[in-house]
Amino acid sequence: MTRAWLVRLGKYGEGEASALKSGILATGWEFDADMSKASDREEILDFLKHQYADEKKGTLQNWAAQLNQFKNEAIIGDLAVVPLKTTREIAIGRISSDYFQADGSSPARKVEWLRTDLPRPAVKQDLRFSLGASQTVCEISRNNAAERLSALATIGSDPGPVFGNSDLDGPADEVVPDSSLAVDLSDLARQQIEQHIEANFSGHGFTELVAAILRAQGYRTEVSPPGPDRGVDIVAGKGALGFEGPKLVVQVKSGSVVVDQPTLQGLLGCIQDTHADNGLLVSWSGFKDTVRRRVNELYFRVRLWDRDEVLDALFVVYEHLPEEVRADLPLKRLWTLVPDDDVA
Repeated sequence: MTRAWLVRLGKYGEGEASALKSGILATGWEFDADMSKASDREEILDFLKHQYADEKKGTLQNWAAQLNQFKNEAIIGDLAVVPLKTTREIAIGRISSDYFQADGSSPARKVEWLRTDLPRPAVKQDLRFSLGASQTVCEISRNNAAERLSALATIGSDPGPVFGNSDLDGPADEVVPDSSLAVDLSDLARQQIEQHIEANFSGHGFTELVAAILRAQGYRTEVSPPGPDRGVDIVAGKGALGFEGPKLVVQVKSGSVVVDQPTLQGLLGCIQDTHADNGLLVSWSGFKDTVRRRVNELYFRVRLWDRDEVLDALFVVYEHLPEEVRADLPLKRLWTLVPDDDVA
């Protein structure tokens, strides 16, 4: 039976671009010896004790469990799923090689990519919960995860959990996470906030939310009324009348729209037509590669905000948002103990 494995490619996604291009999943560990002969978790643990002599016992045991899954339990034909940090999309592939060490040092498997641009909202909440696990490698098994990931790779939509099986309990709308996994609580919290915004700030409401964030940042704004806006959703400027720079023209896309190159070109035209200093292009579902490739080229003219940038800006100014916005988007700052780093 096909199994599904979550694989992360660097704390900040630093290994993602290379993996998407080469089809090689190289994890973050680095060895100066070959681990190929380690056939089980205990042998891997012994290997790690020599490689990382100064690490804590619990950390090495955790790493040994993950590496045993990556090396010995995952087989050719299983699915590998990578929640991409650099694009906020999800890549799904089929493992196509046995274990080896990329460049002689990093544990690796080859993968045949099936989908590399899956939007996270396409994945239902229970499965997204499991994808929030903080481990570098772990199996995703609850709620018929492998079958659903296969469907997502093929048709781009999540058929959802099938309840009534012997290992699944609860009503169809119940979230059943992989209980053995350590969950990245900050990522889970962001997912919940994202879902709330998607449900309560769609369409013109999302434009109003972006305008509220800009006002909290010190801009005066004018928002175009609902309907055709000819590329200008918001104009914003500093000073008492909004005449001082930087003067912005803002275009906002909500829902599942992934912004393309013509939309970016339209914004550049609006910057010139309105005599603005800069442009802000906001797209909840992100940007196509043709747009992202121009980030550095347009650095001094345009900023791109996807959902991550929107949330980051929101969190900074949340206390300064109007009371009615905070009532529709009630958030609370929570403090939690940061555990020892147990991932590579």
